[in-house]
Amino acid sequence: MKIALVKRRYSLKSGGSERYCVMLARGLMAAGHRVTVIGHQIDDELRGEVRFMPVPVSRWSSSTKNRSFAVNCAHAIRAGRFDVAYGLGRAYGIDAVRVTERLQSHWLRVYYKPGFAQRLQQLNPRHRTLIELERRIYLADSTRRIVTQSRLDRELLMKYYGVPDEKIRIIYNGIDSQLFHADVRFEREQTRRKFGLPMNAPLLVFASMDFEGKGLKTILQSLADLKHLGLHLLVLGTGPIQQFHNYARSLGIERQVVFAGRQSDIANCYGAGDLFILPTEYEPFPNVNLEAMACGLPVLTTMTSGGADIINDRQNGYLIPTRNSLSDMSGSLTDFFQLTESQRAQMSRHAIETAKKFPIQNTINNTLVMLEELCHVRAGVTQTSTRLAA
Repeated sequence: MKIALVKRRYSLKSGGSERYCVMLARGLMAAGHRVTVIGHQIDDELRGEVRFMPVPVSRWSSSTKNRSFAVNCAHAIRAGRFDVAYGLGRAYGIDAVRVTERLQSHWLRVYYKPGFAQRLQQLNPRHRTLIELERRIYLADSTRRIVTQSRLDRELLMKYYGVPDEKIRIIYNGIDSQLFHADVRFEREQTRRKFGLPMNAPLLVFASMDFEGKGLKTILQSLADLKHLGLHLLVLGTGPIQQFHNYARSLGIERQVVFAGRQSDIANCYGAGDLFILPTEYEPFPNVNLEAMACGLPVLTTMTSGGADIINDRQNGYLIPTRNSLSDMSGSLTDFFQLTESQRAQMSRHAIETAKKFPIQNTINNTLVMLEELCHVRAGVTQTSTRLAA
């Protein structure tokens, strides 16, 4: 098949959805398909591995960026004459779309408090543009499949946009076991030394570029509440570091928190920790959860995230109601770090076993089945149209 993957940035240096696109493209090419990535940016070192069609983006405002990218992708798809076009984000002209970003209609409801703040944000041109894009893309007749990463987003698509159930497919994320595996635990001491972390201190690992939306403030509050446990926190990712460092200082825990920024060897960072923590307000399915579990870390996350699909409470991690559930978070952390060493090791094994059920090859195979199905449907429609025209 001649496949177009649509993603704004083709990169191994950005977030999980960008890394996912690279892994998917490589898997599809390894299966013998011709893959072209349609986007705005590509890492220089990746240019030689995939065909890349750049599309221009208007930089006038956030709204024009998103709208122009969607429109210009449709032009590129038509020009490329692909057998099937798969969007990993918001774009027009695609045969299928994967919900990789937060559904904007739901994000407005959960992130902004009801009342004036929420009504004001509903007037924000950026939010209105994204919601308009989602509605047009998800309800378009040409968009024959919508792929979600979790049961949560499947339900939200039907709730907010009235998408029929038969149009939706759940394809879970997958991980590269060559990059993320339990052997990184052997680098534990070296990694801790690199960041100036105590060798034997209980360590939480947090990874995100959205500190506020992923609940970092509540994590810091919980550390302050649990000073008697001597918890430390490794924060990975770019964000308002100085703001949160100041907040940690105001809580008297600045010596317990290391803001490491973006790290290329994130697997070793997971391996240095004891528990991965991501109390996100809402997320389709954070791939970092799977990555951390593959490296042997149980995961604490929220019931409001798609990542809850793979968490069995107190077996391979913990579930708390929301990102602001401070007492539940503190209770779960207390429970975990009061377990015996053998009990924590058992949770670690359960986390690894869970991650092994989600290899990236499964994701690629399931995606291929869907794309081949769409390709046959598209060919059938073309043949029917030709017969009718004759």
